[in-house]
Amino acid sequence: QPEEAIASRFGASVRHVRQRLALSALSPTLKDAFRKGELGLDAARAFCLVPDHDRQDSVFAIMPKPVSNAYAVRSYLTQGAVRASDRLAKFVGLEAYEAAGGIVRRDLFEDELVFLDSPDVLNTLATAKLEELRAPLLAEGWGWVNVNIGSGRADGGSMHRIRPEWHQPTD
Repeated sequence: QPEEAIASRFGASVRHVRQRLALSALSPTLKDAFRKGELGLDAARAFCLVPDHDRQDSVFAIMPKPVSNAYAVRSYLTQGAVRASDRLAKFVGLEAYEAAGGIVRRDLFEDELVFLDSPDVLNTLATAKLEELRAPLLAEGWGWVNVNIGSGRADGGSMHRIRPEWHQPTD
């Protein structure tokens, strides 16, 4: 049955039904570990970020037991993804990112946790938006406008100390 019908039948919210279905869809290895006490409930919820059983099992295998830290689980599962709270994601906007075909992954248990799984789409959109902001500056007469979505430091700058040179003041 559709999630809405299940929610209506049991007097629960659709979100509650989605959460329970996600937990029931965890890999058999994780379910067994939960029963044995090797996996905490918060960590199990974090594993729901990824429906792929092989990925769930590989992350579970490398973590020290018992697995109870949901933050650590999410960190492993979202490597390479960008949080929606990241400044570049805010600059581009979630709607524009999704419209361009970017993949969004939302945590079912934590509303504020949203991950963007297509960093190349995000970078392309950010570069295009910056180029739109660059053109009017050049039209105003600026001789040079550099656009950089990198690490926030000036590229190509030297790291040596500049010493002042004394000059005799003019009249």
